[in-house]
Amino acid sequence: MKCQVCKTNEAEPNSIVCGDRCNKIRLEINRLSRKYTPTNGCDNCWGDLHQGCAEKCREEFRKSHEFVKELYGLVRELL
Repeated sequence: MKCQVCKTNEAEPNSIVCGDRCNKIRLEINRLSRKYTPTNGCDNCWGDLHQGCAEKCREEFRKSHEFVKELYGLVRELL
């Protein structure tokens, strides 16, 4: 399996990254995505979608996914 971060090297056994450098990058991307994008839905439902706000939660999740995808793309350009 290829490394989730650089996509060029093989990942270490029982891992999704190839080494310490890529693991540090992955952890930083996770930290940034948790800091700047919602991780559990909107402010009303806390992610369990029980208060009729599923569309808003799906939109926030989509934005979060795009943000992380762009971060990984930027990292790959710099590696």
